[in-house]
Amino acid sequence: MKFYEEISKYYDYIFPTGKAQVNFLNKFIGDIPKDILDIACGTGGYSLELAKQGNKVTAVDLDAKMVEELKTKALESNLNVNALCGNMLELNDILNSQYDLAFCIGNSLVHLDGEKEISSFLKAVKAILREQGKLIVQIINYDRVLSQNVSSLPTIENAEVGLKFKRIYRYNKDLNKVFFKTILEVEGKELENEIPLYPLLSYELIRLLHEAGYEEVKLYGDFKESEFQKDNSYALVVVAS
Repeated sequence: MKFYEEISKYYDYIFPTGKAQVNFLNKFIGDIPKDILDIACGTGGYSLELAKQGNKVTAVDLDAKMVEELKTKALESNLNVNALCGNMLELNDILNSQYDLAFCIGNSLVHLDGEKEISSFLKAVKAILREQGKLIVQIINYDRVLSQNVSSLPTIENAEVGLKFKRIYRYNKDLNKVFFKTILEVEGKELENEIPLYPLLSYELIRLLHEAGYEEVKLYGDFKESEFQKDNSYALVVVAS
């Protein structure tokens, strides 16, 4: 967690709010403001963008520094975002509202430790969605990562602040974990971190969603609604209701 505290001040340079993501979310929000839940929100770029449009947004992240950053930005922008520090596995303990849309993007879901935790999370979200509510999840396409032995993701560079963010994958078949090493080069220093990720395959996610009570599940290969292709898509975007 210390690593994420250290990179919190660079977070928006590494992961700027994407127009395609906002457009995709808006498609499912519609014209009438909704109650939105942003899970693993980071510094809250998407929460702020959706709040600007009149939506009532609750945002949750495990990292207190990220949440404080979001609270500061919301205050400065005079936006109403309910930013909470909490574990995505304990949503039912920290939330007492229901939502029209919940989203968990940025490959956050696979930080959970395997199918059991992912199943618990999906069920917890289902319990706080309204009858017509939807869950949007985006992760890396691990079907492609495993079948093609992908060992790295493209380096993120931001010339404005002289930043490089390198991302390296190492798959351990015995543990069925992808060890995700990141190297942040900025201001003449290097910050390294390595965390295990669960390489959730598309068929596993579909099965877990159905088991959690989601009846309709749609898959996309990106936020521009491209067809999901197991061997070619870089991302897996799922809309479940």
